[in-house]
This record gives sequence, C-alpha cells and structure tokens, in this order.
Amino acid sequence: MERDGNGWVECQLGHRHWGLHGAAGLLLHTVDPDGSLRVLLQHRADWCHHGGTWGLPGGARDSHESVQDAALREAVEETELDAAQVRVRHTFVDDHGGWSYTTVYGDCVAQLDTVPNEESAALEWVRADRVDELTLHPGFGHTWSRARLASLVLVVDAANVVGSVPDGWWKDRAGATERLGERLRPLLSTTLDDDQTSGVISGIHVVVEGAARAAVIAPPIETVRAEASGDDAVVATAQSLSHNGQQMVVVTSDRELSRRVGQIDDTIAIRGTAWLLDLLTG
Repeated sequence: MERDGNGWVECQLGHRHWGLHGAAGLLLHTVDPDGSLRVLLQHRADWCHHGGTWGLPGGARDSHESVQDAALREAVEETELDAAQVRVRHTFVDDHGGWSYTTVYGDCVAQLDTVPNEESAALEWVRADRVDELTLHPGFGHTWSRARLASLVLVVDAANVVGSVPDGWWKDRAGATERLGERLRPLLSTTLDDDQTSGVISGIHVVVEGAARAAVIAPPIETVRAEASGDDAVVATAQSLSHNGQQMVVVTSDRELSRRVGQIDDTIAIRGTAWLLDLLTG
C-alpha cells in the first residue's frame, strides 16, 4: 500500500526512527573532470526532524517496495532529479534491530540538475572529502565513515584487453584500441562493490604499446604511450599512482605482469580482462 511505511518506530537499541518498514536513502556519486568525487546531499529544512543538518535524500520504505525503489522514489520526490540518468548499484545496511536504514549507492555521468522541495533548505553536490566538514544528520554521520566510497583509478593493459576481443585488432591495433577507449568512457563515475574492489572509478589510464601507440583516445581518459615494453609502462604507472596514495585497479590477465604489480603494493587490486569485459556489458 502506498505510504504505508510512514510512521515512527522504536528499534531494539531504544532509538526512535521514521519508517515502519525501515528507511532508505540514495548516495549518488559523480566525478568532476579533474577526478574529484562528489555526492549529492540534502540540507534539511528547519522544520524537519534534525532540521539544519546535511544528509541523504531518502525516507520511509513502503511495504511493497524494494530498498532500491524506495531510495530512488524518495530522492526524486525531494530533488526532482532525472531518475533515468541514475544508475542504481549496491547497498549498505545499518541494522539497529527491528529497524534498518539502507544506503543505496548510485552514480551518474555528470552533476544532475535538482530542485529542492519543502523538506530541503538546499541541495548540493559536495566534494566527498569535504563532507565531514558539514553538520551531518546523526544517522548519516554515524554511517558515513563506513559507507563512503574511495576514488579508484583503472590502469588498463590495453594490449591484453584488446587481444581478448576478436574484432579485427590484428589488422588495426590502433583502431581497436580507440574502440576500447570509447567503451571505457562510460565507466567514469561507476561505483564498484565486490569481494575485492570497492570505490568509484574517478580516472582511467590506458597503457598502449607498439602499433597501438597511434591510437587517439580523448580525455578525460589518459593515454600512456609505452616507449618500449607495455608491461614496464603499466608497472611504472602503477608505481606513480601508488606513490601518490591513489587506490587503483590494474586490469590485465598477464600472470607475470600481475606478479610485478602485486610487488608494488599489496593493496592494488588486480583484475583480469574478463572482469573488465563483464563490467562493460553489465
């Protein structure tokens, strides 16, 4: 039944919460051209519960809704964002016993236009590294340190990936690499969460060698043109990013290259070409 979730409930921890069937909010991410990660936050109107604080657009879940549907519905109601431009991903659950709040992760390719409703004093795309400077809604403040996602950079061994797709690369390596670049572009701003990889793709470095060095891949994807060995260029790129404190995923199915990258920093995620191809078609 529509709106049958409205109402107050007390959880097993003795806290009073809004949402008879729990509540959900949308943590929407996008990435600036310079690679800065931003999230959409709501400055709650003074008359609201915990008015004057910053949190996620969201609210009570109705009994017939999934948490994803509830979070997206509430976000549209409170921001008038274009839901068709939102890619809903995974979730983070804060369970209080008898009541839970689900953070639904979403992403979009650019900052979407928003219009605040009466529950919002303002809506703002806030840099993720500045969120802690705001006066946060207690619930959001409680979960932010655990729910926040880091920026991730992909380092792609282009020769390895291109060679796994039978699209005529052996006749035109530069053209095949350019096609890979175009396929990679929509991955910017994508949120990831699996057993080995969690974060938001904020940058992509494509390492090219040999004939593929002639490939032209438009920014913001960065093309690394190997002077000699492509493997050496992948390792050098990973070393440079690691030195700067950047979290990354190196994409290659080459075992020796994977071993070399793993020696740089054991926190670097190394994923095979099948993982990337699945991501591109998912």
